[in-house]
Amino acid sequence: MTNRGIQDNQRRSSKQAGCSYQLKRTGRVRVTRPCFVLSMLALLLAWTAASPNLLLPGVLGFAYADSQQGVQSAKLPTWLVKWQGAEAGGRDELPFTVMLGSQPEAGVSIVRPAPGVDKDKWLTTLAAMPEVEYVHPNGTVELLSSPSPASAAVPNDPAYDQQRYLKQIGADKAWKLAREQIDFKIALIDTGVDLSHPDLKDNLVEGTNLVTKGKPPADDNGHGTLVAGVLAAVGNNAKGTTGVLWKAKLMPVKALDSKGQGEEDRLGEAILYAVNNGAKIIVLSVGLYRHSPYMSDIVDYAESKGVLLVAASGNDGQLLGSRAAVKYPAAYPTVVAVAGVTASGSPEKRSNPGPEVDIAAPWQVYTTALGGGYKREEGTSMAAPQVAAAAALLWAASPELKPYQIREQLRQSAKDIGAKGRDDWSGYGLLQVDELLAAKLTVDGFEPNDTRRAAAQLPLGKMRPARLTGGTDADWYKLNLKQDGILHLRFKGTQQEGAAMPPVRITLYDDNGQVEEADVRISDRTMEWQVRPETAYIEVRLADSAKKTILPYQLTAQLKPAADAYEKNDKPYEAFTLSPVTQTLTGTFHQKGDRDWYSLTLTKAGTIRVSADTDTARIDPAFMVQRAGEREALYDENGDGEAEHSGTIAVKPGKYYIRVHNAAAAEASPVTGTYTLKLEVETRFEDPNEPNDQYYSSTVLQPKIVYKGVIDTSEDQDWYQLRLDGSHIVTLSLDEFPNNREMKIEGYDKRQKLVFTAKSEPGKRSVVTNQLLQPGTYYVKLTADRPFADSLYKFTMNADKLVAGFRDIEGHWAETAIVSLSRKSVVGGLGEYRFSPDRSITRAEAAAVIVRAFGAGNSNVPVSDFTDIRKDHWAYSVIRQASGSGYVSGMPDGRFEPSRPVTRAEVAVMLGRALGSKPVRPVAEPFSDLASDHWAAGMLVRMHADGVIGGYPGLAVKPDGTASRAEFATMVYRALAKRG
Repeated sequence: MTNRGIQDNQRRSSKQAGCSYQLKRTGRVRVTRPCFVLSMLALLLAWTAASPNLLLPGVLGFAYADSQQGVQSAKLPTWLVKWQGAEAGGRDELPFTVMLGSQPEAGVSIVRPAPGVDKDKWLTTLAAMPEVEYVHPNGTVELLSSPSPASAAVPNDPAYDQQRYLKQIGADKAWKLAREQIDFKIALIDTGVDLSHPDLKDNLVEGTNLVTKGKPPADDNGHGTLVAGVLAAVGNNAKGTTGVLWKAKLMPVKALDSKGQGEEDRLGEAILYAVNNGAKIIVLSVGLYRHSPYMSDIVDYAESKGVLLVAASGNDGQLLGSRAAVKYPAAYPTVVAVAGVTASGSPEKRSNPGPEVDIAAPWQVYTTALGGGYKREEGTSMAAPQVAAAAALLWAASPELKPYQIREQLRQSAKDIGAKGRDDWSGYGLLQVDELLAAKLTVDGFEPNDTRRAAAQLPLGKMRPARLTGGTDADWYKLNLKQDGILHLRFKGTQQEGAAMPPVRITLYDDNGQVEEADVRISDRTMEWQVRPETAYIEVRLADSAKKTILPYQLTAQLKPAADAYEKNDKPYEAFTLSPVTQTLTGTFHQKGDRDWYSLTLTKAGTIRVSADTDTARIDPAFMVQRAGEREALYDENGDGEAEHSGTIAVKPGKYYIRVHNAAAAEASPVTGTYTLKLEVETRFEDPNEPNDQYYSSTVLQPKIVYKGVIDTSEDQDWYQLRLDGSHIVTLSLDEFPNNREMKIEGYDKRQKLVFTAKSEPGKRSVVTNQLLQPGTYYVKLTADRPFADSLYKFTMNADKLVAGFRDIEGHWAETAIVSLSRKSVVGGLGEYRFSPDRSITRAEAAAVIVRAFGAGNSNVPVSDFTDIRKDHWAYSVIRQASGSGYVSGMPDGRFEPSRPVTRAEVAVMLGRALGSKPVRPVAEPFSDLASDHWAAGMLVRMHADGVIGGYPGLAVKPDGTASRAEFATMVYRALAKRG
């Protein structure tokens, strides 16, 4: 686990200086061993990064030669200038610039702004110069040892039995074939080495100290000595431990200081020193999460000189989980990335996973320690030197191999230990030194991959060699693309020097077929194709199928991020407009120095909370919040891959800007990965009914008016008053309050005695209560279990006056008839104090009303037993009575159809029979819609003539229309009146 304490405090000091455009920790990675004391030097460096003109006289004991007025200043941040074309060798001067050094091989100068010069304007000026390819912050790199403390141990002699990892990688078997490599130098770029350690000194050759030039590369941290012992502690000398190499020419290059930190230019200088002084292998147990164009150039230079770089992948796999990624320089295409393996042979979950992992080696070792001793140590820092030493043994046996062939043989000889085939935790598997030396290199390790079905997995981010064996050969590769992006596919033909390269056709496919195609006619070309998150396939073949040319080549696939859906939003005036509501969005940093701007306009005061998270440690999310015209607030407290949170920010109406960027560097490179921006908006509403916190200041309720309000404090109570002039069914509805609040409605009479109460259910946003209240004055109190002011509740009251016990007949045209019949118990309601006057009345209900109105007669009509009326039917008895009284009759098939609405014709017949009226024989068409031969025509004419049944405009009577409950009650009322 990585110790973040020192780094985070350094960055925090820089961020709190109040400058929004600062160089913070650009690329700084940390010693991953325990460190608990915040260095005053780091704090001062952070202050000067935020305020370049700040002078600190006499504090650090050193100063730049051009310090103003001879006052010593803290070490200021520096930059790397890469030159174009003829300027590649560097220049001696630049405007307003202090030249600190150069690296001609890389075409780079190390510079800083002259005292008093505005840093931002200076950077803009340099970047605009045509001869400048880039200006890059000179970041800091640190060690990748395990942060877990290990107790020191000084064995007598020998301690080989404590080095069980050597058997795990087959070193004991490999030593039968080779145990040394003294034909070339192996450079260890680290904190130096214990130059007098008895188990190391015989394998050391001259190195250099780039931290304190002119002094020997002595280790003042301990990390370099640990790595050196794994690589090349002298073997078979009866002292302590043995390295994988018994004899070697180990070149210590001290590029990291006593805290395990060093600037990027120093790391680059160290690699250049090693390359230029005869090293063939360079071990880098250091790393940082961000891509650096400068380091990429240095790595490419080493590859061009035939030098193999081996680096640790990092130790944050468990700490960062899915956000962990392979660190740089291990993640560059030509660097061997080494992950960790447990003592049981399974992938170490604390190791950083990723598609760039090549191989794995044991995580825990027993090795040389500073001061002539020995100790156990953990981390990918300890795994990387095992792979470097194995590569050295292979080169000793096969000196004609090139670096890419060494890398390929390491992969091909590894023991598969994770998921079948290559996986992101262990790459191609566990290092097997004996297999590496015994196996013969397969020129094309992907074969057989001649069809799409047999396509070989091509890991993103790594260069892999392969070969076409004529025009009939096709090489198929499968790519796992996890997000939208630009696929950069680099094809490099590696035919013999002077030989012409035949045209090569490269085709990109998705699941639906061919997507892109390109013919490559030069030996080195990169295609750029837009891709989606899916499985894609690449086919490589000669363009001319008749050719028999054998063509070795190298293929590198890298996914670069695509612009997100909110681009173009790189400037404040291009800010993407957000709605002022809570929301989450996902974006990318698709270009160098990408800064994504968003804006929102608030019309009410309230609060906002902003957070930025990421799915990869290669992004250090940071954001700024600013009200238009006011000072910005920057949020960047945490490290790589860690979320940032603003906390609650009080806001007032106006326009606000949010800017999101990758704080890994001032001008961070594009990153494959995404950030997530979450915006929580809570608008504070004002309660228009205040003050109504007491019953005596209550708001008078009016029916069907919507009252809005908030409960803005824990003591807030909203009181309303209700005045009733009669018995009413009162409906109170409370809606649209937050669903994570519990609201209560309480009713009190004029003596403040509780009459009723109702409360909302968990997760619900409404509560409704119906209450029967007698005449008088009532008070209603609304409360919540917790305050809220980010939304308005809606409160409504509806009061239905009870007439004859019914809430729905007041003012109805049939009110008089219904009231009269209700008092005589002829009609009743349907529940909830409702008569439902406009609802159709059924045949069963009509029979019941007629029996109650006219009683059971003494007719001699036999009682019918209807087939669809069972004894448990609610109207069984009254239907029998109505039938026996001759009021009603059934259908021809013996059914009564109790639930069918009764027609007006049927009503006329029922009432006529109840009254004992005789039908009138019509001599003509009596009504416009009634035929003279209608089965009920005679009774309809009679009941209309007697005033029991009314008509409709146009002399219509609607005989087959259904009667409502109000109509039936009115006709019964008239019939009773007629009977007297």
